[in-house]
Amino acid sequence: MHHRDRLSPAEIIGWSALGAVTGLALGIAVGALAGDVNRGRIQRGVRRLRDQPPPSLPSAAAAARAAAAALASHDELGPLGLGVFAVSRNTVELRGWVPSRPVRTAAARIAGTVPGVDRVINSILVRGEDDRSVHEGSAPGNQTA
Repeated sequence: MHHRDRLSPAEIIGWSALGAVTGLALGIAVGALAGDVNRGRIQRGVRRLRDQPPPSLPSAAAAARAAAAALASHDELGPLGLGVFAVSRNTVELRGWVPSRPVRTAAARIAGTVPGVDRVINSILVRGEDDRSVHEGSAPGNQTA
């Protein structure tokens, strides 16, 4: 079997014609999908990109610092010294002790309103509820059905 390294002139013309037809067909298809592309539309698109830089998402640490600042500036929550920890880019975790459940809920609500925080893991504990000993209630072995 003989292997050729060069294409014949007819093969070159054939492959070139196939490439040109394929390119033309793809160009027509993309043009139909893109719609009416004209100078005014391109200028408006460029102006929109230039005038409005893409919004930058805060880092996880920046979101946690912003949530901590929001809690610290609150009259009731500020003195409690709640901890805010970055879990991921959009998630923070709240830790610490509060005097009541409504205060716990308020802390999570305030942290959730901070830009860049989409999810709040509320690990805040309530004094008088979460600090009770297991032995004060019913012991695990003394439970009845």
